[in-house]
Amino acid sequence: MRPLSGATSDGLEACMSDAPTATLVVEPDPGGHRFQAVAAVADLARSFGPVVLLTSAEGRVSPALEVFLGEQVRRGDLTVVDAFDHIHPPTRQMATEVASRCRSGVEGVPVGRAVVMDADQALKRWWAVAPRLMRGLEVRPRIVFMLTRYPARLALTDLTGWRLRGPKAVLAVLGMATGSLHRTVGFSGRDDAATGWIVKRVRDPHYCSAHSRDRAQHRAALGLPADRPLVGIFGAVDARKNPQLVLEAIDAAGLDATLVVAGGFDDEVRAWAAGLDQADRERVFLRDEFLDNDVLDRFVASVDVVPLALTNNGPSGIMGKAQAAAVPVVTAGSRVRAREVEATGTGIACDFTAASIGDAMRRAIGGEVGPVGTPLGEVTADEFAMTLLGVDADGRPFDRRRAMAGGRR
Repeated sequence: MRPLSGATSDGLEACMSDAPTATLVVEPDPGGHRFQAVAAVADLARSFGPVVLLTSAEGRVSPALEVFLGEQVRRGDLTVVDAFDHIHPPTRQMATEVASRCRSGVEGVPVGRAVVMDADQALKRWWAVAPRLMRGLEVRPRIVFMLTRYPARLALTDLTGWRLRGPKAVLAVLGMATGSLHRTVGFSGRDDAATGWIVKRVRDPHYCSAHSRDRAQHRAALGLPADRPLVGIFGAVDARKNPQLVLEAIDAAGLDATLVVAGGFDDEVRAWAAGLDQADRERVFLRDEFLDNDVLDRFVASVDVVPLALTNNGPSGIMGKAQAAAVPVVTAGSRVRAREVEATGTGIACDFTAASIGDAMRRAIGGEVGPVGTPLGEVTADEFAMTLLGVDADGRPFDRRRAMAGGRR
C-alpha cells in the first residue's frame, strides 16, 4: 500500500495506507437505536486508528450513549464530543466540524474517513458546502453517507418511491463529482443480497440477546401476564407505530390479548395512553422509558407477535430482533418488509387496516407462521459495518462474499 504523502491525498488512498488514520462518526441524534449502529462502525474503525463520535449535547447525556457505547468509551476505543447544539444541525455546521478536525488531526494522526450516519438531510446540500470547506486539506478524508430513507427496490409503478429515490441518487452522484462524497450506502431488506450501484445496499442487522424459547422467564422478569397472548410494540414508540390502530386490530380479530407498548413514547403516544378508558387500560401494558438493549430484547422475546403497522417503507430494527428471537412479525405499510417476511418465512404481510392486521395477528398467534427463523442467514453487526465503510476487517476493499461467509477474522 502506498504511504501518505505530503501532497493532498484522496480518501481511498488515505484509508488504505499502512499508516494509522482516524475515523469521524457524525451522529447528533441519539434517538431510537442509532447509537447501536455507531457502535458497530466504531468497533471496526478502531482497527485503523482513533475513532471520534461527533454528537449533540443531547446525545452526550442520552442514556443510549451508555447503553450502546459506554464500554467502548471506557476502554478508550471511542472519544465522544458534543460538537452540536441540536440533534438536527445545519449541513454547513456538520461539514465545518468535519473539516476542522481533519485539519487538526486526531491523536496525532490524519483523519482518513468521516461517516455521516442518517445522512438523508445532509445529502441535499453537502455537495454545495463541503468542497469549499475541505479545500486545501493535506489529506482529504473518505466521506461515507448512510441513508436511512432510500428505497432500494421499487416496482416500476411506485411513483412515490421513485420521486424519493431519484433525487437522492442524483445528489449522491453530484457529491461524488465534486469530490465531497466517496461512498453512499442505504438500507435494504434482509432478503436483499444485491450490492447496489450508486447507493450501495446494506442489510439491517439482527440484534437480539433473548429468545422466545425462554418466554415464560422473560414474562416473569418483566411483570407481564404469564398465560395471555401478548402483542408487542417496542423501541422508539412514536405515533407512526400506530398503537391505537393495533388495539383496534385486536378488537377486529376478536383476540383476547394484551397489547404491550414499551420504549420511549413521543407526546402523541403519551396522550393516547393517558386517554385510554378503564376497559382498554386493563388490556394494555405500558412502559414509557428508554430501554437498554437486554431489557428491550426480553420484551421482544416475551410476546407472541410483533405488529409493524407503519408506512416507513424500509426495514425495521425491531423486526430483526423479532426474527432473531423466533417471534412472528405482522407487517403493514412497507413493501420492503413485506418482501422480507415472504422470503424468510418469518411473518405475514397484510393491508394497512385494522381488519387485515387483526386477521394476520390471529393467524400468527395461531401458529400459521413457523417455524420462525432466518433461513437467509442473520445479518451481523460486522457485515453492516464492513459494507458501510467499504472495507473488510483488515482495511482491504470490501468483498461481500468473504464477509458473509466468515465475517471478521
